Amino acid sequence: MTASMKDKLLEDLLWFLNHPSVTGAEKDLCDDLEARIGGKSGWRIERAANNLIVSRSTPDPAREKLAFAGHLDTVPEPDSGGIEVRVEGDRIHGRGASDMKAGDAVMLALIEDLDWSESWAEPLFIFYEREEGPHIENGLGAVFEGFPEVLDAEAALVLEPTEGALEAGCVGTAQVEVTFRGRAAHAARPWLGDNAIAKAGEFLTRLHDWESEEVIVEGLPFYEVLTPTLASGGKTVNVVPDSFRVNVNHRFVPGRDMDDVRRRFEGLLAPFGRAASFEVVDYAPSGPVALDNPVLQRFLADGVEVRPKQAWTDVARFSQHGVAAANFGPGTPAQAHQADEWASHALLEACYSRLESFLGHN
Repeated sequence: MTASMKDKLLEDLLWFLNHPSVTGAEKDLCDDLEARIGGKSGWRIERAANNLIVSRSTPDPAREKLAFAGHLDTVPEPDSGGIEVRVEGDRIHGRGASDMKAGDAVMLALIEDLDWSESWAEPLFIFYEREEGPHIENGLGAVFEGFPEVLDAEAALVLEPTEGALEAGCVGTAQVEVTFRGRAAHAARPWLGDNAIAKAGEFLTRLHDWESEEVIVEGLPFYEVLTPTLASGGKTVNVVPDSFRVNVNHRFVPGRDMDDVRRRFEGLLAPFGRAASFEVVDYAPSGPVALDNPVLQRFLADGVEVRPKQAWTDVARFSQHGVAAANFGPGTPAQAHQADEWASHALLEACYSRLESFLGHN
């Protein structure tokens, strides 16, 4: 890779990082990205809300269609204050650096810098909004509905953070609100009531002691986890609480679904009888391991490391619509949503170089 290309990748990532785009506030970034790509000859842009679909102006129907997908939004800045956009050695800091503006930067570089004239692939790039929010608001839904031709792709690469490995499949995720019910009373005479918070103690202790379950899917180890993330209850400081709610984030392995989630929580809450109930308030399906897809097989022929995706990504959404997909991106998974998030310049270069080689290989 030339020095100028290395500099270009760094500049592209800094360009994204200097456009704040917390979920629900992606418009400014989307506007500027549309204007930037629109100034390049040879590309066609279509837009739905804050979602961009970028394709070549004169596509070759004889080529295999390959989709690249990257979300524009980030989680909010940390409570301690915004992350200063800066470069320190190999690390490029900023909110969304790893999740997933580094992947967006690679996509932009593929559009602006790769010579597509000799490639076997017909590219389709999707930059979309609201991935970090509720499943129902994810921008890919609008893309698939408004531009169903994207579902003709032979495969899709989602440039989520994988440190340059190919991460197959993805775990599903469910937000489950568990409610414990008791009976109010004066806090000075608690025996006249039934404390919902205290009742939930056994359940919370069980979650605290829970050991993640390893499940092997297509030779790859995935983990089922149960993580309490929010809790609320009680009315005031001198009243025995008559209700207590706990949100549990349940991650489940490829091949399991809503029925499995319900069975899991029915079993967990069975000892509490009618004193406890649950509701699945948000749900995103797991994504299958699709490594038998011919396009992904071609990618693997270059010797890329293969790992499971122990997170939810839009691989699942593509798979639901019949498009084989996998995760491949330059971000570092452990940096996602961190208080001083960063991405590696070396991984940015390595990811672009591997894709350049893959796309140019006939």
